[in-house]
Amino acid sequence: MQNIGLADCGGLFLLHQSDKQFSIKSCNIRDSLKVSNFELYGAFHHVTVQGRYTDGWSVKSLSQINVASAGFVSRYKYITLGVQVNTLPMITSNISVHRKDSLFRANVSVSRGSIHLTELSWIPDKQTEVVGTIPIDWVSHVLYRHLSAESKFGNNYVNLSLNKIQTTPRNSEKEHYIRDSVNVLALNAKYRHDFGMSRLDASYLFVNADATLYGIFHSENSRKRFLYAPLEATFHWGNVKWNTDNLQTHLEYIYLSGSLKSNPNRFYESLAPNRILPPSTIKGLSFAFLQKVFRIDADLDAYGFLGGASYCWILGKQNKFIPNVGIDFFKANGEIDIDKRTETTKVMGASYAYNKNTQQKLSSLGSVLSLGIEYHKKGNVDWSVDYGISQIIPFYIDYKKSNASKKISGNNKTSDNNISSQLFRNGFATRLGMSVNF
Repeated sequence: MQNIGLADCGGLFLLHQSDKQFSIKSCNIRDSLKVSNFELYGAFHHVTVQGRYTDGWSVKSLSQINVASAGFVSRYKYITLGVQVNTLPMITSNISVHRKDSLFRANVSVSRGSIHLTELSWIPDKQTEVVGTIPIDWVSHVLYRHLSAESKFGNNYVNLSLNKIQTTPRNSEKEHYIRDSVNVLALNAKYRHDFGMSRLDASYLFVNADATLYGIFHSENSRKRFLYAPLEATFHWGNVKWNTDNLQTHLEYIYLSGSLKSNPNRFYESLAPNRILPPSTIKGLSFAFLQKVFRIDADLDAYGFLGGASYCWILGKQNKFIPNVGIDFFKANGEIDIDKRTETTKVMGASYAYNKNTQQKLSSLGSVLSLGIEYHKKGNVDWSVDYGISQIIPFYIDYKKSNASKKISGNNKTSDNNISSQLFRNGFATRLGMSVNF
C-alpha cells in the first residue's frame, strides 16, 4: 500500500494598470492511495483569473473556480480502466489498451459536463443611477474526446494524440448571459530519446478553433441578443529540450493567428448595448441618448521565441537540498488590426455610420530570470518541498498604435501614437509545492 499527497500553489501577475489588468492564481491538492493494481484518489483545485480591459467601455472579468474531484484507476495486464467525477459538474471515463512490455499503448477518454467559465462585468464609461455595472454570466457545456497512441522501443518514445472539444449553446435563466458554440481540434506529437547521461525531448502542438459567442438579455419570456462574435483561431507550438541531471535547456516557438468577422444583417451586430437594457430603461434614455450598435472586424497575428537554460546543484544524498537558477530569453512580435463601425440612430430621424480603424503593433525582447530551491527528505515518510520565483526583465519594448477614423459622409481624420507599453514590466510569477509519500 502506498499513499501520496501533493500540494501546489502559484500565481502569475502580468499586468496591473488602470485600464488593463491580468493575473492568475491557483492551488491544487491531491491525495492518492495505491493498493496492488488499484488506485483511489481525490483532489481539490482552485483557480482565480482576473482581467480588465477598457476601450470606451470597460469589461472586467473575474473567474473563481473551485473543483473537488474523485476517481479511481484499475490496472490489469492488458487493460487499464479509470473514472473521474468532479463538482463542475463533469464526468470522465478512460480506457487504455497496452502490451505487457509497454511497446504499444492506446488510450481513449471522454468527458462531459458544464464549466462556469467566468462572470463578466460590463462597466459603462459614465455610470449613472439608471445604467450601472451589468453582470454577465458565462457557463459552457462541454464534450471532450481524447485519442492517443504511444510506443516505447529501445531508447525511444513516441506519442501521438488527437483531442476534440465541442460545446453546445444553451439558454440560461440568468438575466444576462453568454452561450457559446465551440469546435476545437488539437493534434499533438511527442518524441523522446534517452542517451543515458542525457535526454532529448521534442514536441509539436497544432490547434484549430472556431467559436461563436452569443450575448443574451433575458427578461420574462423575451430573449434579446446584444453580442454576436464569430471567432476563428490557429495555434502552433514547437518545443525542443535537452536535459541532464543538472542542466536543462529548451527552445520554443509559438505562432497565433485569429480573426473576428462582422455580419451586416440586422440583429447580428457585434455589440448592441441598447439591447442589454430593459425596455423601461431604454424608454427613459431614448430622449437623451443616441442609439448605437457596433460591427467589428479584427485580425490578430503574433509569434514568439523562448529559449534558455537552468542549472541545479544537488547537495546531499539521503536528504537532498537542490538550489537552481535559470535564465530564458524571449522575442515576441504581435499585430492586431481592428475595424469598428459605429451605427448611430436617433429615435426619430436619420441614422449615421462612423468607421474607425485601429492598428496596434508590439515588438519586445527580454529575459526571464528564475530562482528556486527544493528539499527532499527520505525516511519512513518521504517528503519534499520546493519554491520558485520568476521575473520578466524586458530589454526592448516598442508599442505602436495608429487610428484612422472615417465618417460615411467623407470626412477623414488620422492620428498616430507611439507609446511605451507596460505589458511585461509587471510580469512576475511564483509557486510553492509540497509532497508526502508513505
